[in-house]
Amino acid sequence: MMNNYFESSVRLLALLALIPCFITESSASERKVSMNENWKFYRGCIANAEQTSFKDTQWRVLDLPHDWSMDPVPVQREGITIGPFSRMSVGGADTGQTVGGEGWYRKEFTIQPEDADKIISLYFEGAYNQTEVWINGQKACFNPYGYIPFKIDIQPYCNAPGIPNIIAVKVVNEGLNSRWYAGSGIYRHVWLMKTDKVHLDEWDTFIDASKVEGKKATVDLHSILHNSGKEKVTAHLKIQIFSPQGEEVYSTTQPVNISGEINIPISLTFDIKKPELWSVDTPSLYTAHLSVKSKKLSDEITVPFGIRTVEFSAEKGFLLNGKPLKLKGGCLHHDNGLLGAVAINRAEERKVELMKANGFNAVRCSHNLPSEYFLQACDRLGLLVIDEVFDQWQQAKRPQDYHQFFDEWSEYDIATMVRRDRNHPSIIMWSIGNEIAERADEPTGEIIARKLIATIHKYDTSRATTAAVNSFWDRRDFSWEKDSERAFRNLDISGYNYQWKEYEKDHARFPQRIMYGSESVPKEAAQNWNLIDKNSYLIGDFVWTALDYLGEAGLAHTLELAPGEHSPQFMGWPWYNAWCGDIDFCGDKKPQSYYRDILWKRRNISLAVQPPVAKGKREDINYWG
Repeated sequence: MMNNYFESSVRLLALLALIPCFITESSASERKVSMNENWKFYRGCIANAEQTSFKDTQWRVLDLPHDWSMDPVPVQREGITIGPFSRMSVGGADTGQTVGGEGWYRKEFTIQPEDADKIISLYFEGAYNQTEVWINGQKACFNPYGYIPFKIDIQPYCNAPGIPNIIAVKVVNEGLNSRWYAGSGIYRHVWLMKTDKVHLDEWDTFIDASKVEGKKATVDLHSILHNSGKEKVTAHLKIQIFSPQGEEVYSTTQPVNISGEINIPISLTFDIKKPELWSVDTPSLYTAHLSVKSKKLSDEITVPFGIRTVEFSAEKGFLLNGKPLKLKGGCLHHDNGLLGAVAINRAEERKVELMKANGFNAVRCSHNLPSEYFLQACDRLGLLVIDEVFDQWQQAKRPQDYHQFFDEWSEYDIATMVRRDRNHPSIIMWSIGNEIAERADEPTGEIIARKLIATIHKYDTSRATTAAVNSFWDRRDFSWEKDSERAFRNLDISGYNYQWKEYEKDHARFPQRIMYGSESVPKEAAQNWNLIDKNSYLIGDFVWTALDYLGEAGLAHTLELAPGEHSPQFMGWPWYNAWCGDIDFCGDKKPQSYYRDILWKRRNISLAVQPPVAKGKREDINYWG
């Protein structure tokens, strides 16, 4: 049956490859233009592809987002490869038998004469993994972490208006660099940004609407006004706030004198009366419109935000808008099943819809930044978010993973997470890591944790910090009772991976500690939820996982074994998916999801039947099964 399922899935994948990629991002304004269409792509190593004179006429033409690890392996061999899956995969079970490597993208674009005086930049929402960008043969950027978005000021590298420019992008996904399916290539959207010399930036703008008292919300708005020109400018900054129904509820205009080549911070505080609060049941969204005008309109941006309060305490638990709420959570990787890692907007939104439809009110983004559109969908549909950034710090989990860039890049990368995401009302916690090897090391672990948390607080103090902490199976010289406190001492909220047996003992030792199950398995769902349901200091549980995902192949397998046979942790060829999700790739509920419905009191009873185990054998369900 497994081989039939595998072959059916591959046939489905082949059909999907024939369907056009329905990306509908068009230019919302002249300020931001989609660059997704008509790229040329080559899979493999090739010399001089960054040069403008390079001939790419034989390259494949495609639209972004794109994930070449879901393309068929170039050379198909019976018994070795099937579609994108290969027995020779370096990642093996980790990456679901898929193949990485090196890929090149090239695109021509021309700056129009009317944009001659504008600042031109490129914005990549994500490319896995190490990415190098050239403009007209000049290297403009290197980004080492495949989940971090990046912006490039390309003006110094561009030709005069009217003369074509060549973008060349090299993306490298080689070696053992991930414990799950990551995908390969420019798998999220790319945008061309055009602004005047005097301009604003969405990442510089933070709207803190987390203070509500009575029938009034106090809003703190911070932004930065940039002047990249050499001349002093007298400008007028206008700020308008619109209700969820589109009615203006606040407006102000401020004169700003800004010297050449300088940035001016802008801060103001105002009240909104009778605010409509954002919640999981009524996800009401306000909109801030910021515009700057000197002699003419220089720039304008629109930033959605939500008004809501978030509180945590051991005595009262988690309070959203002053009301207690248990987190019915699920962990989630970033892939979209057999679509791979491509962040197609509809696929990203569908994940949120599936979680909401099956009783989840929270998601933990494991173990990296999700796409922008996923977070927008969480805002619109009402799904709480733990935003997570790292799966490792200085110590490696795989030989070629992010540990090799951590010391140089981690502060920048975690700052990017917060600056990009802090206006999303759905986000309630920032997670600095998952199952970090040096979590309890002295003094290394504490030094790193404090540094990361300080970086978060530089850009946002309105949310709690957390991390997902596991037992010390990887450190035989450590014990939970003796050493785990060091992993938690700098965090606001303590995430426990598979450690429900420690909840009550730790509460007795640390009565003010706020805890949640950052990862749990379906077969222990009742043990977890019964404790969470009755104890305020336990604020929720996040099953591994809400939806099935590629990689960690066969993590949740079930086998019929004869006496003396033993089950492995992962499954080999041709397994490619983990199979541990409540919901499968097609969006259908698995038995564990019906079981969870009963725990969460969404239904009174569920009935499941299965064939009897073969005579002389026993059913062995893996821990995550």
